Amino acid sequence: MKQPLYALMLLAAVALGGCQAMGSDPLAGDARALPAACQWPREPAASREAWVRAAMAELEARGFAIRSTDLALGVVSAERTTRQPGLGAIDEPWIDGGMGWGGWGHAGGGVHFGLGMRIGDEPVQVERVSLVVDDTRLMLTRDSRVVADDGRVIDSRPYNRDAFCREVSGAIQSRLLNREGQP
Repeated sequence: MKQPLYALMLLAAVALGGCQAMGSDPLAGDARALPAACQWPREPAASREAWVRAAMAELEARGFAIRSTDLALGVVSAERTTRQPGLGAIDEPWIDGGMGWGGWGHAGGGVHFGLGMRIGDEPVQVERVSLVVDDTRLMLTRDSRVVADDGRVIDSRPYNRDAFCREVSGAIQSRLLNREGQP
């Protein structure tokens, strides 16, 4: 009889240990987990403020709205929302039906059948970007969430892509070069 109890305790310890190891924020990432293109060296010639301002201009040019910045810390947070037409059909029934019987002392019953389509707004993809400029490098992180019109999260994941990071880093560096060449 003791073996099932020990097995249950072991299973509970493993389950709780796994929850503790995951942490509370699945999108929080370690800099080592970022693709190489999402981290690049900071040119010492340009100030932290110049990098942040160039990053803000580039993200705004790409349709992101700047949500917060801290020039002294070298942090920029931005967000872009894109409608996802057609994605609202996921998990939405086309036909529904059911049957029920009266309660609270009343006799009765009924059957209903009909189209279960609902008319509403399409889901939106919310991309969030954070850029950190420290003394030696820049780190760019991006995540994506697809949210239904009722607030339900359909999809949520890190969205760090090499191509995006290369494009953004090159454009920010280009903005810095063009700015330095101006009087």
